[in-house]
Amino acid sequence: MKLNPRLRGTIEISIGSVGFGFLGIFGKTAFNSGLSVGEFLTYRFTLAAMLIWIFLLLFRPQWIRLSKKQIFIAALLGIFGYGLFSTLYFTAIDGLSITLAALLLYTYPFWVNVFSHFFTHDKISRNEALCLVGASTGLVMLLWGHIEVRNAWAVLAGLLSGISYAIYVIVSGRVQKNVRPITSSLYVITFGALALALFHHPHFENIPHLSATQASCIFGIAIISTIIPLTMELAALQKLKSSEVALLMMIEPITAALLGVLVFKESLTWLQIAGALIIAFALVVNTRLKSFDSVSA
Repeated sequence: MKLNPRLRGTIEISIGSVGFGFLGIFGKTAFNSGLSVGEFLTYRFTLAAMLIWIFLLLFRPQWIRLSKKQIFIAALLGIFGYGLFSTLYFTAIDGLSITLAALLLYTYPFWVNVFSHFFTHDKISRNEALCLVGASTGLVMLLWGHIEVRNAWAVLAGLLSGISYAIYVIVSGRVQKNVRPITSSLYVITFGALALALFHHPHFENIPHLSATQASCIFGIAIISTIIPLTMELAALQKLKSSEVALLMMIEPITAALLGVLVFKESLTWLQIAGALIIAFALVVNTRLKSFDSVSA
């Protein structure tokens, strides 16, 4: 049975959001093992780029070809999109409690909707606004907990991570419509890796001396939280509006909270559980309303 584009896009971004939900698990474990933010991010994107290059060269070499214009656009997305966003977010994690860093990052659905409303033709409907408010309220409830600021600049980094990611989502949705998602991922991740390497200057000669825990975190984040979700996100952006994708990506903090319980044995309060249920309800309602609107049209 062939799925309609909207349903396919919804499934793709849901899978991507679950993958992104593992970011905190890999990041927290890697930092506790002694890896720095710069090392971890650079190794993550470098390995992810290498894996995609090897896969495509072996099995789909024709998919590597892109026009110079498309490569230039992917380079900008990789450097000023993913490279910048990742550095800002993990800088925030390094200077704030994970809870506060996540709350600042997840302002991005709000920014996506604001930027879309004023700078693109994707105007926000009343139902979309209500679902966004509901999901954002649930997010605050879910992530409410230990708030700690060890570095005031980290607050700005956290807020800028949300704004920069919102810009990345909007621009990707508008300029990558006709590019195969895995090909787009290849160049976005490759240029992101180059930018991170130049900015952070990691010691690549230390790679053979990484511990098993550090190597596992790098492999895990490269595949589960980079290649798969980034490709799924780009695929979904070809079928859904940027604002819809941003809202559905709130599956990520639900995934992160559940993984915290399963992996780190963290406990959820009734407030957090209620927040997760509110987010899920808002996402289901928004998806059903969109499906109804597309059928009616």
